[in-house]
Amino acid sequence: MLERLDLQHGRDIRADLVCVLCGRTAGRLQGPNLRSPTSLSLRVQDPRHEDAVRRLRCPYCSGRLWLQNSEAIHVDRRPLTIEELRPRRGRPRKGPRPE
Repeated sequence: MLERLDLQHGRDIRADLVCVLCGRTAGRLQGPNLRSPTSLSLRVQDPRHEDAVRRLRCPYCSGRLWLQNSEAIHVDRRPLTIEELRPRRGRPRKGPRPE
């Protein structure tokens, strides 16, 4: 049970893909903080440069792309319940007055 909870509440890593030669940022990468991640999310700044970025090459100068400005972020992978998705209306009720 504890292993399953650890998988649901994890830490992802997010980093920029920056060219080693010209220093331009080509995209942003996000995925689980594991030795061999199975799924990564890649966001390219310009959709026309998608093929070059997938090959980890700079679309401008063909230099190598490097992970830079990495940060660890907290991810909650558990699904939200209906109560958590429902907006709260009004002001919370006041408790009983002390006498």
